[in-house]
Amino acid sequence: MVYIDAHCHLGSRQFDKDRNEMIARMLEKNVTKAIIICCSEHDLEHGIRLRNENPGFKLAMGIHPQDLEEDNKPERMIRFREIAEKIKPDMIGEIGLDYYSHRHTKEYQKAFFISQLKLAAELDLPVDIHSRRAAGDTYEILKQYPARGIIHSYSGSAEMAALYIRLGYAISFGASVLFPNAKRPAEVIASVPLDQLLTETDAPYQSPVKNHRHEPADVLDIYKAISGIRQMEPEALEAAVERNFDRMFSH
Repeated sequence: MVYIDAHCHLGSRQFDKDRNEMIARMLEKNVTKAIIICCSEHDLEHGIRLRNENPGFKLAMGIHPQDLEEDNKPERMIRFREIAEKIKPDMIGEIGLDYYSHRHTKEYQKAFFISQLKLAAELDLPVDIHSRRAAGDTYEILKQYPARGIIHSYSGSAEMAALYIRLGYAISFGASVLFPNAKRPAEVIASVPLDQLLTETDAPYQSPVKNHRHEPADVLDIYKAISGIRQMEPEALEAAVERNFDRMFSH
C-alpha cells in the first residue's frame, strides 16, 4: 500500500529540529509519495535534497499569495523564472489568491497568479492552487489561463468543485474532514469523481488536534475518513489516489 500526501511543507522551519525523524515516521506509514511545497529559499533548499533522496517525492515551488506584502515588484517573477529553469521543479505551487487575510494585496495577487500560470504552461508543469475566500476570481483566472493541477485543501461547495473539475483540476482534501461536524466537506467528498480526488495534510499546518504539529504520517486518518464517507474499501481508495497522483506527473 502506498499513501499520498499531495501537499506538505517538508522544508518548513517547524521541522528543522527533527526533519529526518519526521520523514522516517512518514515512510514507516508507507506515505512514500508526496508533493513538497516550497515558497521560500529555506524550504526550497530542503525540498531539493528530499526530492533527491526519495524517488516518490515531487518538488513544487511558488510565490504564495500571502507573501506579497513587501516584495511585489515584477522583478520577483524574473528571479522566480531563473530559479525554476535551474532546479526544474515538478510543479508550480502553491499559487493563487487569498482574500481572507490579505485582501489589501488583491491586485498584486492576481498579477503574480497569472504570471505563474503562464510560466507553468510554458514549462508544461502542473500547478497547485491556493484559494481562500476567492473562489470566483480564482475560477475566472483559471478559465482564462488554462493549466492542469490541484485545487489544494478544498473547503468550498460541491458546485464550485464541479466547475474546477470541468477545467481539468483534481480536488485535494485535507484535515477539514476530521474536524467535528464536518458536514460540508463530507458532502463534497461524496460528490467528487474518484479519478479526480487527492489527499493531503498541508503539514505542518491545519492540524485537527490541538497542540499537535501536523505531519504527513497523519494522512492515514484522512484516508480513513474519506473511505468511510464514500463507503468504499480503503484499498480501493488507496489505489485510486495513487493513480491520480501518478497521472498528474505523467503528462
